[in-house]
This record gives sequence, C-alpha cells and structure tokens, in this order.
Amino acid sequence: MLFIKSTVFIWNKKLNTPVVLAGRDNRSYIGFTLIEILLVISILAILVTFTIMAINPARQLAKSRDAERSTDIYLILSSLNKYATNHDGAYPEVIATDDKEICRTDSMDCEGLCDLSVLTDGQEYLVSVPLDPLCGDGNQACSLNGTGYFLKKSEGGKLTVSAPNSEIKDNLSVTR
Repeated sequence: MLFIKSTVFIWNKKLNTPVVLAGRDNRSYIGFTLIEILLVISILAILVTFTIMAINPARQLAKSRDAERSTDIYLILSSLNKYATNHDGAYPEVIATDDKEICRTDSMDCEGLCDLSVLTDGQEYLVSVPLDPLCGDGNQACSLNGTGYFLKKSEGGKLTVSAPNSEIKDNLSVTR
C-alpha cells in the first residue's frame, strides 16, 4: 500500500514565517468520508418518509373532523330528546319527514331549512346549533344559512341526524 505523506503548516505571526506542525500520512486523519455521510443521509430520508406515511396528517385531521361531527350529531339529538321530554314527547313541529339541513342559530332566513331555534331560545337545550367543521372555510360543506347537518323524522316518529360531509365514513348518522 502506498501512503502519501502530507505536511501541515501554520503561520507564525511573530517570526512572520510558516512553521511545520507535523508530517502525517492520510490514515491518521479522523473524520467521515463522503460515502459515509451520503449513506447516513439516505437512511435518515427513508426513515422520515416512512414516519410521515405512518402518521399521515391529512387522514388524522379528517378523523378528528369526523369525531367532531359525531359529537355534534349526538348533541343535536340529545337536545331534541330533552325538548321532547319537557313537551310531553312532542318534537318541534318544523321537523319534516324528508332530509332537511338544519338552519344556523343566528340566521335570518331559514326558508327550506329545518329551524331549531326553539332549542337555542333561552339557551335551555343548546347554546347554538353546531356547525360542520368545514363550514365557513370556503368549502361547500353547507348552504349559506345551513349547518351541514341534516335532520328528518321517520314515519314511526324516530329522528335521524346525519352529517353527509363526513370524510372517513360514507355518511355519519344517528337514529333514535
């Protein structure tokens, strides 16, 4: 094997001349080669890629929005049941047998929508009707005065509250 000697110089300011520190061969240098550094970087890149794929932030956000929708559906249905309990089993008369979007709390125009202001008046059952998480973000998740949640009453008198804009499941709905 052939080892090349290299000489390291430093500048002596007092004498204004170069000074030889040592004659060393290439084997004595401590450090990493370019190949070693590239190998470590590529392994880290692969690990980061797999981690991001496992976490999948878009799916996690969609799951959290669906969880919020599920909570909102149960909240609306529970409020309607409390209303019925206080009114001899009668639900608000505005509930139709076909799917209608629920109107927002402070909306002035609820035409064609299901107006549940009887639940929010006096804040006895609800402070405000919840909105779909995507409403108001420039998305078409709900109509201008709607909440993104739909309500209907079956022939047997059961109520169904649904969230058709769910992202993970096809359609979130609860019937009681």
